[in-house]
Amino acid sequence: MREDLDAAIARWRDLLGEEHVWTDPARLAAGARATFATTQRPEAVIRPADRAQVAQCVRIANDHDVPLYPVSRGENLGYGSRVPSRDGAVVLDLGRLDRIVDFDERLAYVTVEPGVTFRQLSRFLRTCRAREFASVTGGPADASVLANALERGDGSGPLGDRFAHVAGLEVVLPDGERLETGFGRFADAAITPLATWGVGPALDGLFSQSGLGVVTRMTIWLAPYPASFQMGWWTAAALPPVVDALRGLRLSGVVTSTTPVWNDLKLLGVVARYPWDEAGGTPLPDAVRLRMREHANLGRWNGTVSLYGASAAHGAALRDLVAAAIDGIAFQPGPAKPLDADEDACGPGLGVPHDRNVASLYWRKREVPTQLDPDADGCGFVWLSHGVPFEGGHAQRAADRVETELAAAGFEPCVALLGVTPRMLQLVASISYDRDVTGDDDRALACCTRARTALEAMGYPPFRAGLQALDPGRGASPVYDRFVDAIAQAIDPKHILRR
Repeated sequence: MREDLDAAIARWRDLLGEEHVWTDPARLAAGARATFATTQRPEAVIRPADRAQVAQCVRIANDHDVPLYPVSRGENLGYGSRVPSRDGAVVLDLGRLDRIVDFDERLAYVTVEPGVTFRQLSRFLRTCRAREFASVTGGPADASVLANALERGDGSGPLGDRFAHVAGLEVVLPDGERLETGFGRFADAAITPLATWGVGPALDGLFSQSGLGVVTRMTIWLAPYPASFQMGWWTAAALPPVVDALRGLRLSGVVTSTTPVWNDLKLLGVVARYPWDEAGGTPLPDAVRLRMREHANLGRWNGTVSLYGASAAHGAALRDLVAAAIDGIAFQPGPAKPLDADEDACGPGLGVPHDRNVASLYWRKREVPTQLDPDADGCGFVWLSHGVPFEGGHAQRAADRVETELAAAGFEPCVALLGVTPRMLQLVASISYDRDVTGDDDRALACCTRARTALEAMGYPPFRAGLQALDPGRGASPVYDRFVDAIAQAIDPKHILRR
């Protein structure tokens, strides 16, 4: 009710100060924009400065039955950005919680708050001359390290399965109480940042891809710089053989890092612009696609393999094994001393993020501004994210179905298959369009729904959700739904944080 919301806003202003409680229409309108059509609108934005204020903000929301929607940096592009999941919610912006709380070089971990970005963490570690680096994503460099892990985002390097390499979550529950996972519940436990499960039921997963609490702190594990770093580049006309070769390399431990596979369109969105004059409109003609692919020296399928050797001899042996498995792969050595090398020379493989992939969101925009803001600039961009067995036949069938569905709807099918773990590929496909073109918002979301439904029917369920499909697994298992609902009802009976 409006009087409850007004009362909560008044209390938040007393707590945080007028400048950190936003209710003006311009800021609320900005918070309602994403890279696809949304109808939800925030009632306000509140910006606490620390964990204590987060807990007080949540208690106030609970007192007045006002739902909250936490965001860290709001860079969840293609999944809904910072738009709340329901009407009537107040956005709990955690961007001011941007401290790197702890760092231990010997045990290779760092503890961060939600506002810490990939760029911030990378530069902190390089400034400290740390011998380790963090896994980074291909998304915006100013996205939240913590939030991306909670959403089970993929990363580069040996620790690319990001949520599998975290520990010691600190969580504010819907009633404002503080919970620590793992060994954190033991006072002064030295192993809290070093082990995931603790003793007894493991609770960390309850706060990943859920609305069961507000995570205000997390430990991220780091990987040591290798004595030898190499990156191999390959192209292929056929997908199944190279997927099977990559699986063998991952399962055997020859390759320990994420193995990305991209179709030509996925990379063209990064290195080129849409050829409006040559294409004569949309979608991109096959002949133009082929010409652009050849001009950029791309294959129908493309990928990289990053090798982390404990010595030069180890690196050479790894290189020989990969070269024997993947025809035509070409290797380039990385910097011998990453901390003394230029950031671009290190790249994501050595923990340095970049924003080059963000340009692909402008694929169908005729103008690309100097300062990129895809939400404000009307970029259309929607992700499909599905799990596929790490096997050539499955990879081909899933990729073919996505390409068929997107092409039939008039969109260029940009497809990636990411070997984040040795047994499952993360199929991520994007639908890119111009939101200023009348009707394209509806066509894109309808296409997303058709493709998602088709992939599920083939046995390839989603592994990540956004506002375009907030709970795609709902109904797949009534027992699962009842169990999760019972937990949510027990800790959040007023639906303060539940999505």
